[in-house]
Amino acid sequence: MRLPASDEWRIVWLAALLSVAAYVWYDTQGLTLLFNDARIRELIARRVVSSRTPGLAQLGTTWLPLSFLMMLPFVWNDALFRSGLAASLPSMVAYVVASVYMYRTAHLVTGSRAAAWVAALALMLNPSLLYMQTTSMSETASLSALVVAIYYALRVTRSHHPIDIVKCGAAVAAGTLIRYENWFFAILLVPVLAYAGWRVRGYVMAEAWTVLYGLLAFAGCVAWVIYNAVIFHDPLASFFYGNTAHTFAANAGNPHLADLAAQNHPAIAFETYGYTVIGTAGWIVVALALLGLIAFAWRARLRVVYLPAYLVLAPFAFYWLVLYYGVNTVTMPELGTGPYYQTRFGLLMIPAISLFLAVFAISIRRLKDRLIPVAITAIVGTTIIGSALQTPFVLREALYGPSGASTLNAGQAPATYLASHYRSGDTILISYANTQTAIFDLLVNHGIPDRALMTDANGSQFTEALAHPESSVSWILMSSDASNGASRIWDGLQGRQDWRQYFVLRWKVTTQDGTTEIYERSQIAGQKVVAAR
Repeated sequence: MRLPASDEWRIVWLAALLSVAAYVWYDTQGLTLLFNDARIRELIARRVVSSRTPGLAQLGTTWLPLSFLMMLPFVWNDALFRSGLAASLPSMVAYVVASVYMYRTAHLVTGSRAAAWVAALALMLNPSLLYMQTTSMSETASLSALVVAIYYALRVTRSHHPIDIVKCGAAVAAGTLIRYENWFFAILLVPVLAYAGWRVRGYVMAEAWTVLYGLLAFAGCVAWVIYNAVIFHDPLASFFYGNTAHTFAANAGNPHLADLAAQNHPAIAFETYGYTVIGTAGWIVVALALLGLIAFAWRARLRVVYLPAYLVLAPFAFYWLVLYYGVNTVTMPELGTGPYYQTRFGLLMIPAISLFLAVFAISIRRLKDRLIPVAITAIVGTTIIGSALQTPFVLREALYGPSGASTLNAGQAPATYLASHYRSGDTILISYANTQTAIFDLLVNHGIPDRALMTDANGSQFTEALAHPESSVSWILMSSDASNGASRIWDGLQGRQDWRQYFVLRWKVTTQDGTTEIYERSQIAGQKVVAAR
């Protein structure tokens, strides 16, 4: 069934308008870079093109690379980098793509343009998604890849054309290079496509579809493992946050995560993620979507042409497993488990809510002509009112969570001191592990050159500087704060005395998170400091 192009273009323009308007609003409020992870992501992309050792090795080992690669056409520009727009643009484009494919998917499932509009509006007008797409966070791009992949999976069950398998596999591969949730989805899609192929033309088609899909869909996964093996000499490093011992704890170094309440408790895991989804979309919208899911299951059952649509529920299964096994956690005041943390996990259920809301709108056929305009009006109305009356759920995490606004000024004081005393040609030894906020402040707010920073992302140069700082750097900034990982600078220099004879302690502060110190090398080259403070 051919989709009306006019509708799709209306979706594109409306989504683009909403995207830009949301960015302008949140940017003027200073909220687009509120997440600490948003700032770090922009820094990672920047150092690929502008640092002492630029190159793909700067992508690191933990976070998947495609989000950073999509920033590269913009992040080299100082104005775009310092404004944060370089990091936001890929998310904004992904938001528009997700809106169009949400319309296409719902149209394919329901056969109704009006119901497809319901789905597109439910996605586009979600307050949390509108905020998140203004940031450099990876959730919007991950959601977009998920929607595109499901659309083409649905298409191939109808068209039986290999080009749809290719497009589906490409979308899945893109998703697997954005977030690890998409790896779970990629695996779940294998038996669905194999079964669909078998129903079309038996074993031969099942094998052909599975092989074609697998070669494309898992290419990103294989490439990432190879990248880690070649660059970091450990193919599994990314799965353990770069820990070569291949062990990790979800709450390590985070006092607010000391209690993984959902671990080994299936009901608590279900309640925790369920509440996250309700907070993200609103309980009325979620309730209507649940009715739509029931109607869909009753009508579609396990018919091949509808089978891929059930995979919009994959994020719920994934996050339930994550919470149950204690791999990660979600906390929020409403459940008494702590401050807002990882509540953004609920965003990936927006496509499911949007699709089944559209199904609900079309299900009561006698009232169809009346119900769909009412449903659209209700979605628009409740979304706008909800946005006006309360802070979007994801924004609460950015404002009040431990990974949000509380980290924004953590590096401001040492960065201000360094910037005020910085001289052209100086080199600063500093670590991404626990002073990344100071790095961000130095580059963005003080205009310190990228090459002035000697960091733990600079490989052998950093190792040499750590061994003999007196011959490599002018300043040393180090912190004992281990909440974001141990600092090689603090651990490498605190127990040594050889370097101290060349440096003077210029600035020091001690907080509940640890001690931060700034040292300056003696002004006269090669002169030792007689008495360091």
